Amino acid sequence: MTDTPFHEIPGAVTAPRGFRAAAINCGIKPHQLDLALVCSDLAATAAVTVTTNRFRAAPTYVTEEHAADGFARAVITNSGKANAATDERGWAMAREMTQLVGDALGLPAAEVLVCSTGHIGDLLPMDKIVGGMPRLVAALRPDGGEEAAQGIMTTDTFPKHLAVEFEVEGKSVRLGGICKGAGMICPNMATMLCYLTTDLAVPADLLRPALRAAVDQSFNCITVDGDMSTNDTVILLANGASGAAVTSADDPAYGTFCAALQHVTRELAKMIARDGERCTKFVTIRVTGAQGSAQARHVGRTIANYRLMQAAIFGGDYNWGRLAAAVGCAGDFIEPRLLTLTMVGITPWEKGRNLDFDLTEGRRRMTAPEISIEVDLGLGAAEGTVWTCDLTPGYVEYNAEYETSLFGETQED
Repeated sequence: MTDTPFHEIPGAVTAPRGFRAAAINCGIKPHQLDLALVCSDLAATAAVTVTTNRFRAAPTYVTEEHAADGFARAVITNSGKANAATDERGWAMAREMTQLVGDALGLPAAEVLVCSTGHIGDLLPMDKIVGGMPRLVAALRPDGGEEAAQGIMTTDTFPKHLAVEFEVEGKSVRLGGICKGAGMICPNMATMLCYLTTDLAVPADLLRPALRAAVDQSFNCITVDGDMSTNDTVILLANGASGAAVTSADDPAYGTFCAALQHVTRELAKMIARDGERCTKFVTIRVTGAQGSAQARHVGRTIANYRLMQAAIFGGDYNWGRLAAAVGCAGDFIEPRLLTLTMVGITPWEKGRNLDFDLTEGRRRMTAPEISIEVDLGLGAAEGTVWTCDLTPGYVEYNAEYETSLFGETQED
């Protein structure tokens, strides 16, 4: 048992009652699953966040439009083509995808959300998507969540999914999620997609702030390479199939739901950081002593995106000067005389003074697969955590030749 009000269970997005999912190969990719569908058998409230990239993909606009009334029943995703930078034809294709699903499931197209991930600038092969839709709908099943996690992957090396169970009003409630992402990761929402489902009934006006808060504490706290995608989208559906409901922000059940949601999104976000393209180390950066949590996360992200810091972590080089330089880039609020810097449990700088330390031990600890960095700004009581990975020659080589790595001619976002 844990001290949390929820525990992890299998099932991903179909762990909650009343949800089905499936994934197939429709021919966009040579061999991998490339078309995925998640749907609720019951009416569901919906909340969405999307990328703030100004060159947003067409599906992000269609999804935002369809979720504006706070209701949705299904999410259709293709992998392999991002449907970004595709002019008005891309918008028409995104809308057509929602209509195809709506017709197949007997739903209004406005209750279908759509996402794409893949190569930027290519039109979708709609003939393949149209041809695959009957098979996809026929494959829907209440244990298809983990398969759907595979269907939305691009450069991921493993499917990412999680589900939890907790009690509300004496009833069992479940919440599950799937996500994708390995490269082009520096979300600011709002390359990543995430779909979350719950069988708790939650009004849309409570679902939206819960999702925004969860995204802020999870997906907006990771970075692999500092590059924001055109397609980032997080979607949350709540269908009430458990029989339990949240009625107000003061309802204790709402706090439990928000805690479970933050746990799932945080763990999924960490999976993305662990799967950074060709990475070898997972890095946790904890910043304390900040004047606010936003300031703490800003410093953490500055460190995480500092290329020399990432390179030193890859090389196992205990060069704490890279950390000092990275922190110094964060802004004019940084005061070295107040700072304390710690890498892998060793503190070489404390409140403006150099400390003696064992360099050999530092180098030994830097070879571990998980690296910790702690920075105390000495300015206040707030803190924040950012998760990232190292920058490897493999990342550079992979992305330098990415145009031909997957399809022989295209690059994915």
